[in-house]
Amino acid sequence: MARILVADEHALYRTGLRTILQAALPEAELLEAEDFDGLMRNLMEEQPIHLVLVSLGLTGSSDPAIIWDFKRASPTTRYVVISGNGTFDQVLHYIAEGFHGFISKLQRDDEIIEAVQEVIAGRLAVPRGLTPFGSAAEAYRSREAPQRRTSSQQDPFGLTRRQRDVLALLADGLSNREIAQALHIAEPTAKIHVSALMRTLNVRNRTEAAVLAKDLIRILKTDPTG
Repeated sequence: MARILVADEHALYRTGLRTILQAALPEAELLEAEDFDGLMRNLMEEQPIHLVLVSLGLTGSSDPAIIWDFKRASPTTRYVVISGNGTFDQVLHYIAEGFHGFISKLQRDDEIIEAVQEVIAGRLAVPRGLTPFGSAAEAYRSREAPQRRTSSQQDPFGLTRRQRDVLALLADGLSNREIAQALHIAEPTAKIHVSALMRTLNVRNRTEAAVLAKDLIRILKTDPTG
């Protein structure tokens, strides 16, 4: 059973978030913290917290490095920022520092639930609208339907099926060695595929690649020709 802590300075938001999560995840134990001291007390309890949804307004610091205070108290817990605003670069900074996701207070209930489920499952969660690919699906759907492709191995973004397989594993944060083992290919081959995908995504590192890969996968799933 997952134990989830909602740490936010606003009682109304805490109650609302806890209510929708309890309805969607009836087996989970939902806890609340209204201040930084309460958050830290919960983290240091003997019974582990699996996921913390934390407003950085509650901590008194918007510095992503605050996560190291949390990790010292509970290194196995997964942490997600909840906020009313945040740019793509800011969200990447949170994730690069060690957070496992970002939830916007402007997201729909079903999107928040999906994000929580993703993080509990060991993946990253970022609102689609915050990524450079955020409007790509809408833009693609608004274009005139393309001519049927001559090769079923290609998609609108020019990825082969093997590259799609690598993309999915990259989105889950797997290393080149782990990707190679999962796909039963040589590690140098996996490295070549990952390097090609990073060039396609125009990212600087694997953290950015994982975030964008996850969003691109969503877009590819909406592709009517895929």
